[in-house]
Amino acid sequence: MKNIIRIALVSFVCLLAMSLKAQDGYTYTFQHNGAYNFTVQAVPNASANTFAPLVQSYGFTIIVPDGVTIDIGSATSLGGGASATFFDGTNVGMPSIDGYLITETLGSPATYSAPSTATNTNTYTFTVNGSPTSGTMYILENNSALATSIAPLKSFKQADMIDDGSTTFVNVVDPNASAVSGMSTFDFNTLSVEEQNELSSLSLYPNPASDIVKIQVPNGIQDIQIEVFDNTGKQIPMQLSQDDTIDVSNIASGLYLIHIMSNDIKTTKKLIVK
Repeated sequence: MKNIIRIALVSFVCLLAMSLKAQDGYTYTFQHNGAYNFTVQAVPNASANTFAPLVQSYGFTIIVPDGVTIDIGSATSLGGGASATFFDGTNVGMPSIDGYLITETLGSPATYSAPSTATNTNTYTFTVNGSPTSGTMYILENNSALATSIAPLKSFKQADMIDDGSTTFVNVVDPNASAVSGMSTFDFNTLSVEEQNELSSLSLYPNPASDIVKIQVPNGIQDIQIEVFDNTGKQIPMQLSQDDTIDVSNIASGLYLIHIMSNDIKTTKKLIVK
């Protein structure tokens, strides 16, 4: 009898562990970087899992208003090789929207922070063309009518999240739930005021740059502050000089986002370091 109880107890613990691990996974969300620049981030489900997952591939669909486009050429991604497949909403019975299916298979698996750290991972950073001031952009939900009828548009992430001594990649994004969280939609109406602020005419020179960059501030703007981020969303320590210049000679080549703030207004500019 004791052996039966012991076996039953062990089985219960194993089932409980499997149930807990089954909750590990990811959703997708937007991060607004300022102006018309956005990053899609992978958000870990709440978990005590301290194992750092390995990610082999991922995909999601960004829906934009009809006629709005994404600057694919300047987009950056987790593995540097994401593809963006455009589709016309008219062809899927939704003439008021267009969409982009974003997918990437990494040459070498990427290591994410352990889910227990509750750290989002930047996956795809892009800019919307044309400065639209109306309409809504969103990450397509897996349980939406469109994703249900056209399964390849569903979000996914092939990852190994179990610390068992082997590497097995499985989909860790729920195909039957929304698979989004946080700010998964963005209303372009909110940008109409921001884009009219005094900082919108600010420029960086030279751009591309290899050493000193001048932030050319419009007349009347004083006491600006900056934040610099690389194409993975990591903030780069950077000091602004008294003559509004920054020295980029000691940072790696690539695309950077410069957030410039003054009082309650803000704008974001792209800087290429060569």
